[in-house]
Amino acid sequence: MSEKQEQTGSGAENGSVAETRARVVAELKGASETIENGAFDLAGDASADVVSDLIRITADLQMLIGQLAQRNSR
Repeated sequence: MSEKQEQTGSGAENGSVAETRARVVAELKGASETIENGAFDLAGDASADVVSDLIRITADLQMLIGQLAQRNSR
């Protein structure tokens, strides 16, 4: 949803957007932790490229989480 849509909605709709964003952030945090733990668990058994890719995905998710959390705090 665009910022313009959020700004023009009713208070209830904006609260709903904030609640949804908070749930998404929580889910992404869980996914990020799972992927990161999996990367370290696989470190000795999987190829370095696989582990590197998983760590890169974790970093991307954490960046997205930061952006969404920042929007949610407005």
